[in-house]
Amino acid sequence: MSQKYDLIVIGGGSAGLVAAGGAAILGARVALIEKNKLGGDCLYTGCVPSKSLIRSAKFASDMKRAEEFGFQIPDSRFKNEDFASITNRVQRVIKEIEPHDAPEVFEKMGVEVIFGAPKFLDSNKIEVSLKNSGEKRPMQAKRFCIATGSSPFVPPIEGLRETGFITNEEVFHIKNLPERLIILGGGAIGVEIGQAFQRLGAKVSIIEMADHILSKEDVEVSVFMENLLQSEGVKILTKSEVVRVHKNTKGEKVVTIEKDGKIEEIVGDEILVAVGRKPNVDDLNLEKVGVKFDEKQIFTNEYLQTSAKHIYAAGDVSGHFQFTHTADYEAQIVIQNAFLFYPFTKKTDFRVVPWATFTEPEVAHVGLTEKEAKEKHGKVKIIKVPFEENDRAHAEGETEGFAKIILGGKKIVGAHIVGLRAGELIHEFVLAMKLNLSLDDLSKAIHVYPTLSKITQAAATEKTLETLKSPFVQKWFGRYLKIWR
Repeated sequence: MSQKYDLIVIGGGSAGLVAAGGAAILGARVALIEKNKLGGDCLYTGCVPSKSLIRSAKFASDMKRAEEFGFQIPDSRFKNEDFASITNRVQRVIKEIEPHDAPEVFEKMGVEVIFGAPKFLDSNKIEVSLKNSGEKRPMQAKRFCIATGSSPFVPPIEGLRETGFITNEEVFHIKNLPERLIILGGGAIGVEIGQAFQRLGAKVSIIEMADHILSKEDVEVSVFMENLLQSEGVKILTKSEVVRVHKNTKGEKVVTIEKDGKIEEIVGDEILVAVGRKPNVDDLNLEKVGVKFDEKQIFTNEYLQTSAKHIYAAGDVSGHFQFTHTADYEAQIVIQNAFLFYPFTKKTDFRVVPWATFTEPEVAHVGLTEKEAKEKHGKVKIIKVPFEENDRAHAEGETEGFAKIILGGKKIVGAHIVGLRAGELIHEFVLAMKLNLSLDDLSKAIHVYPTLSKITQAAATEKTLETLKSPFVQKWFGRYLKIWR
């Protein structure tokens, strides 16, 4: 006879861990089912390993700049044989963080952790094929949360599978640095890994179908990053469609692209596929319980309910935003809605969702791009402050980039930062947008000098100076001065 639970969570990544842990703390009887290891994509193939690799690449880049910071280093060249040590470090960092998501942590909260492959039998029953024994275990629950995450999408390109490739699931394990790396996809994953590998000595080519890399960013930001990466030696091919892939007689991997009506071949030693993600829904038997999905997502309403109202979905699999921080947010929404009733239920609010791309310099984004803002609001005001004007940026030797604030009237409708620690700086604008604060409101807070956060005040000062220099203010203030002279 199957056991009964208040909530069964399927998937032990960011969303699943938050949902299971939160529900258990409330006193619910919770089971968490995971196929492999707790921690999900973020820990093993995403955020943690990529940022660890990027840190090593930054060190390699800084070594080349040693004289700029007053050091004389005889030999700062990166050697290929060092690459295994770098990926070993990446795996070591994962091992250091892994205990944070250990089964014992969640079992102490009251979660029953089960490793195996689940599938729905009916709307309230699942069957788990246990990982170690293969035994079939039936389970029942009043509510379910599907948090199975996503996997790399592999496009149906002629010859790609036969030629061979890697994705973010393999790239952090390789021991030899490919001399020439071809990356399919110019999104965050492709650009972050591309810059890192270029700095570590590979010759990197990024192929992107859209007009620009980082196509979800403000165009000005995308163009800035294209120019910067090209200055570091990365070859960027935008508006390019991959036609086919094959190996030549030398065993090299050849990617044939069509760009501006012309055919071109890019030759490399390895191909990294980073063109998008697909939801992990295979073998769940969702059709059996009427949960609707497609190749991009499980469909949910504003309460994160699927088409089967007692079954929720959170994280990458829901297809809203594929970030760890939004997975955490969605899991919290699921806990509230699964156990409470109106008026205590809560709708998702994706009006203010920030994200960052951890290149150097970093790229951070919240709200609308300039193009989107003009389409939605018509007339907008753009405030732009270069890092070149920030004293701390000079002290750090990192003056590239800018902050771009988009105003619809007095309201901040978008903020885009490309520069040193942009991922940290964006949060002041996130809070302002969430609480409907104006740029003037932000400027009233005293900011420590010398910090990069003075950029916020500089943006407000820029807006104030525009107002003070306007003909209307100049005219009336001139008259005021004449009266009091």
